[in-house]
Amino acid sequence: METRVLKGKPVAALIREEVSTASAALRDRGVVPTLAIMQVGDDPSSKIYSSSIQKAGGKLGVDVILSTLPASSSVPDVTERIAALGTDPSIHGIIVLEPLPQGIPSDVLEEIPPAKDVDGATALSLGLIVAGRPAYAPCTAQAVVEMLVRSGIEISGRHVVIVGRSPVVGRPLANMLLRKADNANATVTVCHTRTRDLSAHTVTADILVAAMGVPEAIRGEMLANGVVVIDVGVNRIDDPSSERGYRVVGDVAYDEALGIAAAITPVPGGVGTLTTSLLLLNTIDAATKAGVRAP
Repeated sequence: METRVLKGKPVAALIREEVSTASAALRDRGVVPTLAIMQVGDDPSSKIYSSSIQKAGGKLGVDVILSTLPASSSVPDVTERIAALGTDPSIHGIIVLEPLPQGIPSDVLEEIPPAKDVDGATALSLGLIVAGRPAYAPCTAQAVVEMLVRSGIEISGRHVVIVGRSPVVGRPLANMLLRKADNANATVTVCHTRTRDLSAHTVTADILVAAMGVPEAIRGEMLANGVVVIDVGVNRIDDPSSERGYRVVGDVAYDEALGIAAAITPVPGGVGTLTTSLLLLNTIDAATKAGVRAP
């Protein structure tokens, strides 16, 4: 069997085109779609991510503002800043970058109002997803659905096995796919690192989503012929032959899956490529809804 490689860049390009078109339409109506990035401290990875969002937003017509606080900030300092962004009518989306400095609990994210929680970071947003009510999902979970749908892969009625139960991928994704809705209606099994006889579940999948954070844990013999594999894992493993001394792999043994899977996402270059584009798309959606609500 020839395995189709589902690359993220072409899908991301489609999403960015939608963002650009919608942004121009909003601006014609006097609405400037605006995303606020809040960074507490100076974590290097957060700075890189923030810069990439700002760059993408600048190209696509979404204003991205950076709101920073020092690592020494108190919990009230952080919650008050998030609350201020939440009540600012010019801000349509909010993302708080993690990791947060020691002493700042992730509970501070609960200050983000659901209408502006464009990365599905709060417990309330997750609860709304579980209840089948409108809410923004974490962009990584959303990216899985977008990759499937925009690649023409049917979800309805198929058995999806998700390996991973995190609140940013496994749990929201399972509930998204279970909904009575377009691009859903799947039968879903959720497994994790403590699942006994994991392969007994994975071989039954029509669609397998690997999001456990264990490098190449899913081997070729754990896959059914014709399965669609969406690999969310991003893991560094030592590789002395590489200039950097390491290489990045997914949760699936990619080379072993080739010839067995009908389709597979590469790592890197798969679903991770979509997240920034989806963050901006959600901001556009939030700005559109805010514009409708405005007097």
